Amino acid sequence: MKFVFRIGAKAGEGAMVTGRMLGRCFTRGGYNVLGYPEYPSLVRGGHNAYHIKISDELATSPSYSCDAVIALNKDAIFYHKEAVTPGGAIIYDKDIDISNANIKQGVKLIALPIKELLEKIGASPLMANALEIGAALAIIDYPLEIFEEVIRDEFSRKGEEVVAKNIAAAREGYNYVKSQIQPIKNIKPLSDKKKYFATGNEILALGALKGGLKFYAAYPMTPASSILHYLCEVEREAGIVVKQVEDEITGINEAIGASYAGVRAATGTSGGGFALKTEAIALAGLSETPVVVYLASRPGPSTGMPTWTEQGDLRQALHAGQGEFLRVLLAPGDAREAFELSAQAFNYAEKYQVPVIVLSDKFLSESVFSFEDLPEVKIERGKIVSNPKTPPGTRFKRYELTKDGISPRTLPGTPNGMHVASSYEHDEFGFSTELFSMRKAQVDKRNAKLKKMLKELPLPKIYGDEDAEITLVAWGSMKLIGLEAIEMLKKEGVKANLVHFNVVYPLDSRKIRKLLKKAKHTVLFENNATGLFGGLLRECCGWKPEFKILKYTGRPIYAEELAREIKRIRDANYKAEKEIRLLDMEDYEYYNPKRYNL
Repeated sequence: MKFVFRIGAKAGEGAMVTGRMLGRCFTRGGYNVLGYPEYPSLVRGGHNAYHIKISDELATSPSYSCDAVIALNKDAIFYHKEAVTPGGAIIYDKDIDISNANIKQGVKLIALPIKELLEKIGASPLMANALEIGAALAIIDYPLEIFEEVIRDEFSRKGEEVVAKNIAAAREGYNYVKSQIQPIKNIKPLSDKKKYFATGNEILALGALKGGLKFYAAYPMTPASSILHYLCEVEREAGIVVKQVEDEITGINEAIGASYAGVRAATGTSGGGFALKTEAIALAGLSETPVVVYLASRPGPSTGMPTWTEQGDLRQALHAGQGEFLRVLLAPGDAREAFELSAQAFNYAEKYQVPVIVLSDKFLSESVFSFEDLPEVKIERGKIVSNPKTPPGTRFKRYELTKDGISPRTLPGTPNGMHVASSYEHDEFGFSTELFSMRKAQVDKRNAKLKKMLKELPLPKIYGDEDAEITLVAWGSMKLIGLEAIEMLKKEGVKANLVHFNVVYPLDSRKIRKLLKKAKHTVLFENNATGLFGGLLRECCGWKPEFKILKYTGRPIYAEELAREIKRIRDANYKAEKEIRLLDMEDYEYYNPKRYNL
């Protein structure tokens, strides 16, 4: 069972809050829920939309089509009417004139007398959203009592009167719809076991806390800002230090300094801010100071489209900083991976004494996911020496030439552990050097970590039938779309599977070639214009996909359009064009009010 709501409103009318509250109603009924927000980069104005997908199976990606639209203003009806499936519904205020809307046949129009219903109970117009959520639950016959619990949790801090009025408004909307129409679907709670409901950024932050994060410094930048916001909220409770700094350069330098001092530290930003951090990332690489960087990408170059999504910063992360040095790039594909890899990032950073970059995008960072209990995390701090055996009259060899490339590390204040850590190439003690033989030895030492690293880092996972006719290849957040697409293809009689990479660098070329060699036909799909990861696979592994599907409009790939294109490739007996560039299943001028004379 799947059911999809869309909520549309003018910025400031509460589409985001309404969406999250509606989503929480279903997580409390045991359903899998995905919430995906869309909003333009405007200080005021513009259209906001929120997608809520509920399912008793997979709910991993937003859908083009929806079963019901909750229209909080007139624009929302016009913008979203084509997405409503026959048999679906549009809920709206009866005072909105829709005479020229040309709603497709088979879609129910549910006009609510919002003003009259709110006046009847003496409620504020601000409570119209609660009324419309009540109406939305009535069209699927879902118990209103669950929403009343959500209202109590959401508004308790505002006082009992506010709670009571919002509950009364929800009941008015629910009862009015019940008296007017039969439900379009009957959806009942699966269980009384509540699930968590959080954004990808909040889950990344939870993973960081579980992984031992003690210091976070960042400057706000969409879509990474909510990591900073969440950590600020829990700073005292979690016993950490969080700093909103004056710029991105300060953020990473303070994180590197805190890590050098002995605490697990991180910073976070988006593409433009990351560009400012690159010199300091090279400092971490040369000084072998662990640091974790969260990079939530959005369409570039430059300011690009700040509130939309794209997997465009892979190469920037891979090549950030002057010279050559090892780093680890992690790209979680869903809520569980966001938690696990965020926590593991600190283990990798400290064990291998390298920068670790956790790549997400607006889609993963700001979407809201339901999830159950998250796994425990083992803390591994690597070669931190508390009692170094330094011979009398000598200094501690911070950059000792070891076989595995990982030198012992001391923290400030450790007896006999004093050493120099700077941005210069150095000898084993940390003193700057221009001896060619020592330069070569230190570069070789740092690169020697790779062998051990590749043994520990997880290989890509295969989802679906290993003997599939067609294999999808993806990285990061595209896992969410790929999983749903292979289920759609299965219903169409197409046997497909997904190879998903959540470690995108370094890559074990031998093992990855062996894994991908088993595929009969391959389709790489990415949310960028040039197939960045496909290029990296070719460079590192000598592998090239048979087909590419790319989208770079600012929206994620819809599972429907991915499944559609793969079926078209298959129906053409694998003789279709080798590179497919998606525009969008929706109209390109989606948010253009002039089109509808609004």
